[in-house]
Amino acid sequence: MRTVVLAAIVLVAAGCASADRHSHGAANSTPARANAAAPGDSLAQMVAWVRAGAPGDEARYRTAHLDDGSVTDLESDRAFTSPSGKISCTSDYEEGSEGLDCLVDLADPPPKPAKLQGNWTGGWINYTGDEANIGSLHGDPGPFIRGRGPELPYGSTVVVREYACRSESSGVTCVNPNAGSGVRISDAGVVAFGCLRERPVPSNRNVGKLFHC
Repeated sequence: MRTVVLAAIVLVAAGCASADRHSHGAANSTPARANAAAPGDSLAQMVAWVRAGAPGDEARYRTAHLDDGSVTDLESDRAFTSPSGKISCTSDYEEGSEGLDCLVDLADPPPKPAKLQGNWTGGWINYTGDEANIGSLHGDPGPFIRGRGPELPYGSTVVVREYACRSESSGVTCVNPNAGSGVRISDAGVVAFGCLRERPVPSNRNVGKLFHC
């Protein structure tokens, strides 16, 4: 079990040139919007908009930083933090986890279900392509023990494996073209795109809110 560290971290990062090869052709042929992706956009529009962001420095997002100033080499993982500091995301492939984890300072996080025992983190968001969930039980900081990813400037995009994320003042938008899905994450919550739909939370799932393809 990992030692508790109170650092808000989360999501993706740089340097997979292979993301272009994995992206759907429809996304490549769709012009990017000049403004932020909106709920009414098609997935292709959303992917094109995310990919049109200024490329983040791949090497920069290979590291995470702790409050004491120490730096963690993330190896195959990537991490970043929004300029506002309200959203921190990371991947955790080194520990065998899929997708992206984000810690978000949500204005209205989902409450802890009455049936659950343990430490509830309402602002923990997990996005795995075919699913996104908000709020879950965490007895330790998980991948965030490594520290906080560098700031991802507004208008910039980072890529890790099949995921790409773009930072804007309206939030962080992440897509997985292979899964046919995307999410926009902000302190107001999560807006789902593509195949993701909000679903009732099954009794065997310890999460507050669930989107699934």
